[in-house]
Amino acid sequence: MFLITTMIALLCLVVSICINVNWINDIACYFGYFLAIYLVTFIALIPGFNYVFHFVSLLFEKKTKKQCVKKEQDVTILIPVYNAKETIKETLESIQKQKYCGDIFVKIIDDGSTDGTLALLKSMELDSNTTIIEATHQGKSSALNKALQTVKTDYTITVDADTVLHPLAVRNIMSQLMNSDEKTVAVAGCIFVKNAKKSFITKLQEWDYTLGIFGVKFVQGNYQSALVAQGAFSAYKTKMLKEIGGWENCIGEDIVLTWQLLAKGYETGFAKNAIAYTEVPEKYRDLGKQRKRWARGMIEAFKRVKILGTKKLNMKSRFLMCLNIFFPLIDLALLIFVPLGLILLALGNPLLISWISLLVIPLGLLLCLLIEIRRKNMLKEIDCKLEKRSILAFIVYVLLYAVILAPYCLIGYISELFNCKKEW
Repeated sequence: MFLITTMIALLCLVVSICINVNWINDIACYFGYFLAIYLVTFIALIPGFNYVFHFVSLLFEKKTKKQCVKKEQDVTILIPVYNAKETIKETLESIQKQKYCGDIFVKIIDDGSTDGTLALLKSMELDSNTTIIEATHQGKSSALNKALQTVKTDYTITVDADTVLHPLAVRNIMSQLMNSDEKTVAVAGCIFVKNAKKSFITKLQEWDYTLGIFGVKFVQGNYQSALVAQGAFSAYKTKMLKEIGGWENCIGEDIVLTWQLLAKGYETGFAKNAIAYTEVPEKYRDLGKQRKRWARGMIEAFKRVKILGTKKLNMKSRFLMCLNIFFPLIDLALLIFVPLGLILLALGNPLLISWISLLVIPLGLLLCLLIEIRRKNMLKEIDCKLEKRSILAFIVYVLLYAVILAPYCLIGYISELFNCKKEW
């Protein structure tokens, strides 16, 4: 199915090129062929290819037969904590409410908190399967690695200190991991927004998590090539975590770890029905800083892992990885295209913002509709409901979200390329 989907997307790309030839010539009359080809390629052609590839992949989603695990295996949950006094209690309560038959061992690693988190943890009535590990402040990866050394179960789950798990989250993510092919060593959980009603910025991110991030991971999971088993909620085979030495001390430690596993020829999945809710930035500036870290983390992973050069990386993962290379070029094209297009439009020239340039929007909306259908069907299966989302936020998400984040993403890419000082 992967090859057929890719061929369909490539065919649509060829048709798109034919449609856009005249538009390229028109732009070239004003700005030259280099800029014309660059803008059309990364504003229309590549996004269009991406939309078609994801749409067809979702349309012909691989149906997997439900399997019953005879015995739910014991698992250890690692929770790195740093100044999480306001959120850690809710996180632990959600773990206690898990409907899971195996034993759940919880290791809370306090990474030198200064806000009273450790005192709060010590004052709580924790069960015998919960351990508090005290550490000096050396960062998230160091905290995780310290706890990993003490893990005795065959499976390990990571959960952030501001993440709340749905009661079936552990059961569903473990079921996905244990029922997958032996080569599957990590499974990413499904993350939604916990504080969606706090501000308009969080409402925008709610759409991003339920459409953009969910849709991408859904497709990657179908091909057993989830490119990021995010630290907020993912499950791993402990043996493979120890085999690669755990998490590296870097900005995108979860990206690097996932790519290291893929580079060894392993596979990674996505448990769409293993729901967790996480806190997201409430202000535009904080969101920008987060996306700058994410962008920097991707470039950092390319530099550290050298993943495209490894022979063990399977074809599906390699293809999906190559799509990531276009992200910086798309972000730069957005920053050139939108302001320039609006200026020309104000002067009465619809050269850039015209009907042909907007053809990609219906494709995106069609993809959003299919993702929404898949998401709702999944939520029905686990009797989980999300609150209504803002329609205004959806409109802004579709039209402007990528544009307003592009500057921060570009700063992140450039910062890592030039080895600038890291800021978390």
